Amino acid sequence: MGRGSWSNKRTVEDCMSISIKWLSQHDYFCGFKTGGIQWKDGLGKVTDSIGIEASVDQRNEDRNYLRIFYTQTDYFTKEKKEYDYKIPIITTSCNYGGIRYWFKCPLTVNGNYCGKMVGKIYLPPLGSYFGCRTCHNLTYRSSQEHDKRVDEVMKNPYLLRAYMESGKSSKNLLALKASFKYLKKE
Repeated sequence: MGRGSWSNKRTVEDCMSISIKWLSQHDYFCGFKTGGIQWKDGLGKVTDSIGIEASVDQRNEDRNYLRIFYTQTDYFTKEKKEYDYKIPIITTSCNYGGIRYWFKCPLTVNGNYCGKMVGKIYLPPLGSYFGCRTCHNLTYRSSQEHDKRVDEVMKNPYLLRAYMESGKSSKNLLALKASFKYLKKE
């Protein structure tokens, strides 16, 4: 029920992603483990895949990394390019014991190394390397479609009357009018 997309930014939903949570659920933080990740379309057909290798040493954080390796084929030239690089994994202590893992973004944008601690890394369509949402200038689809004015009216239905009387109503607010049958009578 939003305004539609108003931003030309790419969204995280359009990207391949790797999360710390997924790696943890699949026991990649047990020392050393190799495997792979596949992305599927809505019909279950594999669209993309990568190989991964995780190395975690509780005693020496400098040795923690996620190695990612994959091949990309250029859409126009059909030229294949091999990628093989490591993304540092760092840890922080939790308040009640234990540790939490994070990726350290490996990208450099405009000559500045990022190094941000993130729980998820992304590879946008036509992108070359996995990195954080900020470095890839990504947004969420819901933030592009959400209309904050609808939230205002949902919290205070009397605002709907004010919008209607001011003549500044939008299509979204008119649609809400039907759901508010109990406007305060003055």
